[in-house]
Amino acid sequence: MNPMGRNQQYRPGKTRGKRIFIRVSDQELEEIRSAANERGVSISRYLVEAHEASCDLEAARKACETGPVVEQLKAIRTEIWHIGHNVNQIAHNTNHDMSVSPDDEYSTAKAVMECKRLFEKATGVIKDSTKQINHRPLLE
Repeated sequence: MNPMGRNQQYRPGKTRGKRIFIRVSDQELEEIRSAANERGVSISRYLVEAHEASCDLEAARKACETGPVVEQLKAIRTEIWHIGHNVNQIAHNTNHDMSVSPDDEYSTAKAVMECKRLFEKATGVIKDSTKQINHRPLLE
């Protein structure tokens, strides 16, 4: 038998002298015990590793929320908002005066084409980021 105890691993520099007590159902205990056994570690080690993995996932989530893809999409959203605002002003002026100048028609058509370009750009950014996510290895 391991001198450190069943399934415990010696980790230099990490003394763990604190204990916590939790309440779980019979089913939860069996699931935790089974998962720990599958990994070949103690329940304590398994729970500590689960906590560490949870922290890593939270950090990854925060990185995704503030990453370059999100920043690109925010910039695209802002551009589309500005274009929409301009189109609304043209529509308001048109409804108010009931007349549209060729410049207004041109500006509106140009704004619609710019929106199309931005939506295509956003779609490309999303597709690229989805490909990157789908090619990342899953947590072991």
